Amino acid sequence: MDLSTMKDACATTERVVAGISGSQLGLATPCTEWDVRAVLNHLLGTLSLGTALLGGTVPAVEMVPGGLPARDLVGDAADGSIVAAYRTRVDTVLSASGGDALQRVHDTPLGAMPGVVLAGHTTLDILVHGWDLATATGQQHGIDERLAEQVLAFARQTIPEQHRGQRIGPEVAVAATAAATDRLVGFLGRHP
Repeated sequence: MDLSTMKDACATTERVVAGISGSQLGLATPCTEWDVRAVLNHLLGTLSLGTALLGGTVPAVEMVPGGLPARDLVGDAADGSIVAAYRTRVDTVLSASGGDALQRVHDTPLGAMPGVVLAGHTTLDILVHGWDLATATGQQHGIDERLAEQVLAFARQTIPEQHRGQRIGPEVAVAATAAATDRLVGFLGRHP
């Protein structure tokens, strides 16, 4: 996964985040245990954690991979603060991913991980949770087919069957001829 792919995923999800109103924070999402507020919190936390891990710094937000941050990062989405918070965190993760960050091996809570794999998992999380938020709030996901194909190829290479169950549900059968986004979210246990 390269920096360009991460940028595209961040931009795609930003359009969805910008379309969320404060009245939608309690809506159910495809992540059955989380509402819109929780998915937004996870997304913001993931961006902060990715920044710290790729940059070799102490995380600004306490959070385990795949979990929720220790404190609410969303606030009141109706005042536009969520978009600003998202953009700020995107800028920092993209900055941390520059230089030789993708070529180095990084210490993570899941063990040593090549930067390109760490960035790939961050990108995957950003894009798929953008789809979750779009689905929950009745928006178009806006995921480009090329981007979906890249992220799906990465997911197939890096998510073994034994990692399903806790954070990733069983694969949902989707036709091989379906759109790449549908195949991606189906691979990650969501119903397109």
